[in-house]
Amino acid sequence: MGLRPRFQVDESKLNGLKEVSWKEVAKHNTKESCWVIIDDVAYDMTTYVDRHPGGSELLLTFAGREATHAFNAYHALSEQIARARLSEFAVAKVIDSEHAKYPKKSVVYDAMKDRLTEYFEKTKKDPKDWRYGFGHFMIMMAIAAFSLSLNWGVMPGSEDSWQLQLLGAILFGWIQALPLLHLMHDCSHGAFSHKPWAWDYFGKFTMDLYAGASMTAWHLQHVVGHHVWTNGFGADPDLPPAKQGDPRYLVKLQEHSSMYQYQHIYLPIAYSSLGLKVRISDLTHAWGPSPMAGPMRIRKHTAEWKAKWILIKTMWVMWRIVFPIVVLGMSLQWYFTLFIVSDMITGWYLAFNFQVSHISTLADYPFGAADRKQDVCEDEWAVSQIKTSVDYSHDSPMMTWMCGALNYQTVHHLFPGISQYHYPAIAPVLQEVAKEHGIKWNYLPSFASAFGEHVNYLKIMGQRGEAAEFHMG
Repeated sequence: MGLRPRFQVDESKLNGLKEVSWKEVAKHNTKESCWVIIDDVAYDMTTYVDRHPGGSELLLTFAGREATHAFNAYHALSEQIARARLSEFAVAKVIDSEHAKYPKKSVVYDAMKDRLTEYFEKTKKDPKDWRYGFGHFMIMMAIAAFSLSLNWGVMPGSEDSWQLQLLGAILFGWIQALPLLHLMHDCSHGAFSHKPWAWDYFGKFTMDLYAGASMTAWHLQHVVGHHVWTNGFGADPDLPPAKQGDPRYLVKLQEHSSMYQYQHIYLPIAYSSLGLKVRISDLTHAWGPSPMAGPMRIRKHTAEWKAKWILIKTMWVMWRIVFPIVVLGMSLQWYFTLFIVSDMITGWYLAFNFQVSHISTLADYPFGAADRKQDVCEDEWAVSQIKTSVDYSHDSPMMTWMCGALNYQTVHHLFPGISQYHYPAIAPVLQEVAKEHGIKWNYLPSFASAFGEHVNYLKIMGQRGEAAEFHMG
């Protein structure tokens, strides 16, 4: 099956453009001066920020940055229209790059985009249908209300029962995580409806007000960093940020030490602190002296943004901490005991779901060894996404719901702008394309086996400093 015609950039419109470094582009990272890099060309999108169909926030997230692969992924089903608008904004050719680059070829990804376009045209389904996500969100909020009524001793029969209150804390720890995997995750990728205001409102409601974290910090780490340079040492914020000083030993370029031989034991325990880590990161992201969050540059925040940050953090503290202590009369010691229990459950639940999808014996690490190129990835971007991701339990609707469709991690990384509720249907379409191009799709039969390969990777890396070789069947 041949590829559909692609939009061809009019090179004549790029002739005569000045040449600049990515460092020059990095200076233009505000709403008043917003440049982005796409295919080695800098585009001044300042006058387009408020007219961007995907909203101003996602565009400003990439202000002053490399945006090629994010642009391709988020315009996967509207590429022709999006690229046709670009040329009028071109201001310079970019001669170097901040992070490692992927080859410009996109044969596999073009084929996948064509198949998905045909799928949605044939089925007449909306790739960003909001109804599924909203319906599940309402169910989760009902469960949250029930769990908190137990946790805070409001439910009849729970007033004097520490067992029921503890049960409520455990249940809330789970239901605090689940909306983040469903509604918030889709909102952060613009996959919940076609309305940017909905992404902003519901995303920040779940992430900022409900969970007490920060959608802006999540955008930087997850959307800008992790989704573009997945498993890329020195670029993916989810990997250790330096060769030494991290409790995790995940790639060969790090300096190995004897303590790592126990990482398969202490890391799964430490995953419970993810909630605390995220909240500390939010503080340093908003107020810290460092201009970096790992390998990612932090865009300078305006006074208005900081005022909103303070307001929403205050609202979270009021409902989550002050209300049960001051209004309901919970003792400080008992309240914070239950708070810690909930946060540990949330941390474990999120971390286990995140880690098995990329830190595994099946996954690739594009820039993780000295014998591999550090400035250019060997595979095109889409192929690298397939090789660095791990799927599991495609035959279990319950598992898909429990992990927010992260068991379709490869699909999500290839097409993050499509609602997760479509993943079970479109996965076979994409797997067929991968098969036609001879690309292995990493898959395991269950979450248990995926978790086992995660721990196995930690163990072998920690003991020998080498990645495990995994062989199916």
